[in-house]
Amino acid sequence: MKMATKAAALMLAVGVALGGCATRESVRNAQTSADEAGHRAAMAQGRADEAWGLGDRAMAQGTDAKNLAMTAEQKADQANADLAAAKKRIAYLESKVLPKKKKKAVKRRQNTAAPAQVRPNTNS
Repeated sequence: MKMATKAAALMLAVGVALGGCATRESVRNAQTSADEAGHRAAMAQGRADEAWGLGDRAMAQGTDAKNLAMTAEQKADQANADLAAAKKRIAYLESKVLPKKKKKAVKRRQNTAAPAQVRPNTNS
């Protein structure tokens, strides 16, 4: 039985030794995979930061464009109001300067039908 115990212990030692080598290699592979994943995550974070910066700049440009459009709209509204006032002023001045048209006299149409003839009273 001593021999069987020694053989079992030897097999157990060989199994642990071989299992340990496989575990070390698995750990190295896992560490390499983790390092690669960390590197990819860092690259993705850099790209995300760059995209955020681009989006932030686009938002600022959009806000500036909106403000410019609102200013242009206000100026256009003021120009339209000024134009309407100028047209009224021109019409007023033209009415004072230009000769006035004389109104034509309204001619009444006379009845063109022949007047009814008066018949002499023949009963008398």
